[in-house]
Amino acid sequence: MSREMQRWGDASKAFDPGKKDAGTGSHMQWSVAARGREMARVKDALGRPEVLGVVITGAQGVGKSSMGRLVVSSLDNDPYVIHLRSASTGEGAPYSCFSFMLARLPQKYLASPTGILQGITSLIREDAGGRDVILVLDNPGGTDEMSTGVLMNILLTGAARIIAIAQQPSDLPVDFHWFLQEGRLAEVQLETLGHEQTAEVLATMLGHRMTAALVSRLHTASGGNPLLLESLVAEQRAAGNLVLLNSVWTLRGDLMVESAHGLEEVVRARWAKESPEAREIVEMLACARQVPLGRLAAVYDAKILADMEDSGLLAVDDTPERWTSLRQQYVADIVRSWLTVPRRRQLRATLLDGREPDAADMSEQEVLSYAALSQDAQVPLSPSHALAAAGAAVRHFDPIFALDCAEGIRRDDPQWVAGQCRKAEALILMAEYDKALTVVEDVAPEQIDALPARGLAAYFAARGNAMRWAHGGAEEAAAVMKEARERLAAIRDRASDGPAVQEELAAAERRLDLEEFVHAAYLGNYKDVIEALETASADQDPSHLEHSLACAVILIEAYSVTGRETDALRLVDFVGQRMEALPETHGLRNYFRLTAFCANLLAGQWRSCLRMLGSGPLASPSELQYRGAALELAVGLANLFAGRGAKALDFLLPAVAQLEHRSVMGLLQLAYAATAFAYAQLGDSPNAYSYLAMENDAGKSGSFLSDRGREFCSDMARRWLGEPEARERLITAAREDLAHGRYTTAGLNVVGATVNGRDEDFRLMEEIAGHRQGPLARLSALLAKGCLAHSPRIMMEAADLAVSLELDAMEARCVALALDYSRSVSDHTTLRQAQARLDRLSQLLVELPVVPQGNAPLLTERERQIARMAGHGVSNRDIAKDIGVSVRTVEGHLYQVFAKLSVSSRRDLLGLI
Repeated sequence: MSREMQRWGDASKAFDPGKKDAGTGSHMQWSVAARGREMARVKDALGRPEVLGVVITGAQGVGKSSMGRLVVSSLDNDPYVIHLRSASTGEGAPYSCFSFMLARLPQKYLASPTGILQGITSLIREDAGGRDVILVLDNPGGTDEMSTGVLMNILLTGAARIIAIAQQPSDLPVDFHWFLQEGRLAEVQLETLGHEQTAEVLATMLGHRMTAALVSRLHTASGGNPLLLESLVAEQRAAGNLVLLNSVWTLRGDLMVESAHGLEEVVRARWAKESPEAREIVEMLACARQVPLGRLAAVYDAKILADMEDSGLLAVDDTPERWTSLRQQYVADIVRSWLTVPRRRQLRATLLDGREPDAADMSEQEVLSYAALSQDAQVPLSPSHALAAAGAAVRHFDPIFALDCAEGIRRDDPQWVAGQCRKAEALILMAEYDKALTVVEDVAPEQIDALPARGLAAYFAARGNAMRWAHGGAEEAAAVMKEARERLAAIRDRASDGPAVQEELAAAERRLDLEEFVHAAYLGNYKDVIEALETASADQDPSHLEHSLACAVILIEAYSVTGRETDALRLVDFVGQRMEALPETHGLRNYFRLTAFCANLLAGQWRSCLRMLGSGPLASPSELQYRGAALELAVGLANLFAGRGAKALDFLLPAVAQLEHRSVMGLLQLAYAATAFAYAQLGDSPNAYSYLAMENDAGKSGSFLSDRGREFCSDMARRWLGEPEARERLITAAREDLAHGRYTTAGLNVVGATVNGRDEDFRLMEEIAGHRQGPLARLSALLAKGCLAHSPRIMMEAADLAVSLELDAMEARCVALALDYSRSVSDHTTLRQAQARLDRLSQLLVELPVVPQGNAPLLTERERQIARMAGHGVSNRDIAKDIGVSVRTVEGHLYQVFAKLSVSSRRDLLGLI
């Protein structure tokens, strides 16, 4: 077996290359999908007469040997292929590469090196029988001098071409370097697949859309190795973990690698060739997950560690601690499954060297490593270690591990209450909201009475948070905060006047203030807390930084919703700079990112939303597993806002697939409604109505913003589908928001409601725009003024502003109205300009939000709705079922539509409606 085939990460043995795996394609198809470009370069080089062959180079584990086999099997002229092997280390015996031929040579050729050379060349030509000959040389570094001479003669005489496989050109025999420098040998370098390349390969082989979490998980687990990627996909499909839901590939849970038979065979093959000390290091890291390099070097030989890193077994990060882990996660999972509990305890004792660390002195990574090592060895964690590990695991998006750690805290431990809070946080991350509330309430009254001020505030904050997300508990959370205030007041009455005590009480007060701010924002009561938020966010005390930033993030949301969009965006920039002082894993960073996204979206800056989500470090696979649905939903909403329904669906459908499995933050209803809106933008009424039905049947939603977004998307979908009742619901929502000072959401609702609107609606739009900031407010003001005055000039000005915001649907709406208004006042210049722009927009948008009326007879909203559905091929019976009328009513409306538009077939309606 070649050295390449023996490496870690080579999953070639897990599959029969000629066997089809159900739904995933053959091994050859996977290889072509992953290495098609490189394969074409190799074949092109082999086809050039001046080139003697190709050298395939790349790091260990990248798939060079597989690439060589792939090229050979795909050549069209059925060449005669000879696989050569050299010694794995050092110089082999003379002619070691051709030893299998020496025994076949007649005695007359064996008398001299020249005779052997001629005999081997003749034998190759005889065996080839006139076919082209391809030599495949794996591991050329150990090629002896005599074999090199034979190879040179074979190549120079044209008897064969070569495919040499090496990690780098310096591994080649010296004589081959001249061929490379002179261009007689071509080099094709292989790299591991990047994240985008992995996504492309999966899309090619699996088809359909995929969730971002799936791509991230598979890319991380495979390390960019195409063969391992293929193996992982097959194993996950066989285990039922990788499933196709509504044309979207997604994972039901985390990757299940321990039971992956194919991968285990790969690991065992490599395991047998490692030294005992290297095996122990692998076992150690399989249990501890990551260990500082200095600590490993204190236990094991530094040279062995360096060799393992060079060979691709270990990965060492560039932090000051130089955290070391196994490069391939699947290796750790499989090796760990082999280890008995006594062996795990022995490894733990070796690493700790009899010293149990103090939880107060440990970093997050240290406490997670220590907890993992102890859990695997079934050594109970101390309550302080368990509490610290549970909190760190939640911050690293590993709620399962957090729950495992917190389970070790007993009811009579002082850490019980805090441990229940950590459990609740983990369950909330998993969208198990009712369980989270049950857990956090599983605390005895006397335990609450014994809490210090800060602990009391933290407990009631966790309880209020769980209560908000649990079904029907949002209104009760206010009562919980009232109880917390009363208890804190009682503690204050008993407390001394010492500075430390007063600071403890002040910190508890700030924590409860923050929780009340969060609750007010959840309910949409922004006006009630804006002044207090402004005061709290202006606090410059360094010791209050976290509280100040948290309040500022809520203030961003409050500004965004209450018409102060420009102030919100300025605050986003300011808070973003201050946020750098917090650790990367701080939960406030995720809250800020989500709030900044909403601020940009509500301000009409959808491009900024996409840049924001695409900038910065990529979300970890663990984060995507629990928050990937929210991120994909956000991207989908940004595209939906811009009128790009088709692009939005690429993200909304994966978001729905994940939210149906785990409805994080109560976003499933919003995702259904947004998907319906996207389909409505595309004129796909059957799918739009299907998702509207699911939105109506889904459970509770979440915060005010997600609820309002759901209602807006649902009503906008129905308005695009021609339902007249949708306009009234949008106007009603706008007036409700206006009464509570929520001018931004009121403005968005009234803009959506005023397609073919009334003068009173446009006056309302103009009034609301006067309370708002930014270009989106100016756009709605211009739209209102233009519609009230029937001014083509103002409508074209509004269209120009929509262009600056890249809002295609809004631009089309303004241009269509400008076209009608210019026709009515005989403004031929504007008429021509508007018509040209509308023609261009008609190529971008599947359906125009407003169709110019011209001289055509006006249709009622119901007639327009039925005509649009009929034009897209929906039967009369299905139309009747979708909109809740009789088939006879549908037929009557269509008769009127055909008469008004002077058409005779349903197909003709598409260009007119």
